Amino acid sequence: MEDHHFKVVSIVTAQKPNKNPPNGECLRKIDAVAKMPTMTTLQPPTAPRRPRYQPLVIVLAAAALGIVGDRFGPLPVGAWGGAAVVGLIGWRMAVRCDRLVWGQAALLVAVAATAASWHYCQWRLFAADELGRYARPAGQPICVEALAVSSPRPMPAPAFDPLRGMPEQESSRMDVELVALRNGSTWQPVSGRATLRIVGRLPDAVAGDRMRCFAALTAPAPSQNPGELDYAVWLRSERKLCALRADAPECVQVVEPGGRWTVVRWLERLRCQGRALLDRSLRPEQSELAAAVLLGLREELDTPRNEAFLATGTIHILSISGLHVGILAGALFWILRRTRLSNAMIAIWIAATTILYAMMVDAEPPVLRSAVLVLVGCAALCLNRPVLSMNALAAAALAVLVVNPSHLFHVGAQLSFLCVAGLIWIAGKRQEKEDDASYRIKQTLARLMAQNLSWPRRCGRSLVRASWGIALTGAVLWGLTLPLVLARFHIGSFSGLILNALLWPLMTWSVLSGFVLLAFGWICPPLGWICGRVCEITFRGLEGAIDAVAQIPGSHFWTPGPSDVWLLGFYVGLAVWAAMPQWRPPRRWCAALLAGWILVGVAPSLWPHDPRRLDATFLSVGHGCATLVELPDGRTLLYDAGRLGGPQSAARTISECLWHRGYRRIDAMVLSHPDVDHYNAVPGLLEKFSVGAVYVSESMFDKKNAAILALRRAIDASGTPIRAIRAGDRLRLGDQCEIEVLHPLQYGTLGSENANSVVLAVRFSGHEILLPGDLESPGLEQVLAEEPHRCDVLLAPHHGSRKSNSPGTVPLEQHS
Repeated sequence: MEDHHFKVVSIVTAQKPNKNPPNGECLRKIDAVAKMPTMTTLQPPTAPRRPRYQPLVIVLAAAALGIVGDRFGPLPVGAWGGAAVVGLIGWRMAVRCDRLVWGQAALLVAVAATAASWHYCQWRLFAADELGRYARPAGQPICVEALAVSSPRPMPAPAFDPLRGMPEQESSRMDVELVALRNGSTWQPVSGRATLRIVGRLPDAVAGDRMRCFAALTAPAPSQNPGELDYAVWLRSERKLCALRADAPECVQVVEPGGRWTVVRWLERLRCQGRALLDRSLRPEQSELAAAVLLGLREELDTPRNEAFLATGTIHILSISGLHVGILAGALFWILRRTRLSNAMIAIWIAATTILYAMMVDAEPPVLRSAVLVLVGCAALCLNRPVLSMNALAAAALAVLVVNPSHLFHVGAQLSFLCVAGLIWIAGKRQEKEDDASYRIKQTLARLMAQNLSWPRRCGRSLVRASWGIALTGAVLWGLTLPLVLARFHIGSFSGLILNALLWPLMTWSVLSGFVLLAFGWICPPLGWICGRVCEITFRGLEGAIDAVAQIPGSHFWTPGPSDVWLLGFYVGLAVWAAMPQWRPPRRWCAALLAGWILVGVAPSLWPHDPRRLDATFLSVGHGCATLVELPDGRTLLYDAGRLGGPQSAARTISECLWHRGYRRIDAMVLSHPDVDHYNAVPGLLEKFSVGAVYVSESMFDKKNAAILALRRAIDASGTPIRAIRAGDRLRLGDQCEIEVLHPLQYGTLGSENANSVVLAVRFSGHEILLPGDLESPGLEQVLAEEPHRCDVLLAPHHGSRKSNSPGTVPLEQHS
């Protein structure tokens, strides 16, 4: 029987078939195989299986548990250090007593305690002279000296938008290390890291310079609205407790240039030269995109371009990630393998190039992860040893946590490692399939039959198989990351399932041509010109495809995401299912458990609202107004939606609050009056939510300025009806809830637009909320002339400002 087996193998391996064998010869070979004994009885030799035991995965789990424990259940750093020492002592004693299991448990306890203590030091310990300790949300004018950690990054002024209430100027941003603070006529030492923002472009400073800054010192404000990202927490994870703002480039002076040959200065100069080369070789639109993709300079991309990538599920293209490092290392390996260099020299070249590129683009967690994986692969190439994929990935994760343990909570790092873990699992399943005897025999027969096909048909079949494999891999990764993306970004992109697979060749060519341009464009201008044209064409096609797909209706959706508890249960269960196949229940039970857990995640948004309560949330949007009223029957009313500034900021704040509450729809939107800081978020909300109707005063659209016209176009494009309301209109919602319009009158009021603000009285169970917009005289006197009634909550007109409030505000409060 084994003799027959070796004959089958010899058909493919020992004999080299002709390019186009005759039909009869191929049929004779297949007939010979068919006359052999039953193939299921053959036992072909299988490749040795890679060990499932990958210890660094267990070490990583222990370290992550320790970091989470210190974040949410902190202990003194001495307690964590003591636990680590006790764990090491216990491990040593267990080894001596030949209690290996107990020793491993004690060692994991030591690892968890060490990780917790490191997180404690990074998250909670700051120097006594840390300047951020004395920062306040209100700006304080100071004079400081600081070392430039990075060169200034230009941030162009946003494009003209009629809905932007206050124009923004061009600015520059850079990270600095604080060293001294002027106190009167003396300088006292301080410490800390901060982000310095300068209004205007700062051309002189370079990383490593010592600068003197006249700026305003501020502390980042914590999250003030439900569901809002806590920017102060994010800055603290980067060990930044304060920020500096200079009103002009003249407020920043270089007092001492940095060393000419320092590593940081040299890398920043290399990046700046690369940026200048891209500007010379590409058109401005493609140059900005190439700088973001190749050099990590995303500051020059405006919000609409970023949103297009987010809507299509391709936002990872804009971030320097493992994809870019992998393309660079893979291309370099392909080239060096065709030279006479030894494996050791190839590994050294690849490792050196990877480290240089990672340092140049700031070594964010995805880049650091990919760099560590490349270095592990280079070490394996030198030592001629196999690579344990999950072990290498765990080593990369440990390296990221050593640099900053707070990266465990950053969504970018989570998505990066999640995708690579999914790719490793897919590769493992594919390897198991290829090691299966029956599959190998089927593949042998398929190759024999394919030999009789013409080369176009063979190429077509190979292309179909490769496309199917890429699409299937993309679908698995899409489903794997979808819960986390929904929880953090509240968007799901159906187009990402297909688009990522289709854009893979285009992305590869654009990155490769860009790397060649950066490496050789300044040495060989003709080669740089050719690569520049290829890079420009591919990036234009890439962005064009993304913009076109983003405009397709139904290509993406916005929705509330699952809770953190649900995410933890989902991914822990998925990890146990993947790592311990012996514990897996039958497939039908797995499907039932998954469906049940999805139902648990969706249930809170479907749960009916408590009919005994009415909730009103007054959102903090800066100089603006936005009030969310959640009615007893589960419907929602949004009174005003805007701020004096960028419309995207107000829309994001309101959207995150609605998603946090579990809403996908706004049943009624009331706009009090045509001031841009009361409605400029409406177009953004119409893109993310279905809106039942927009209620306005009869004079809302009388003023034909650019902002009002843009608002009207957005409402009409969404198909949302517009309804005019006036004093006396009422809406009853059950026996105890009523909404009454108190102002304006039917024919309006002479005076400013503020005097015609829509005033609502929301009454429920004997209580009342009064929403007056920007009401002022003479409309204020008209409301005061009505019969007095009790009011429990009053939204102060004109945003509560003493300077902008009219003298009638106090009588209005007394009247209520």
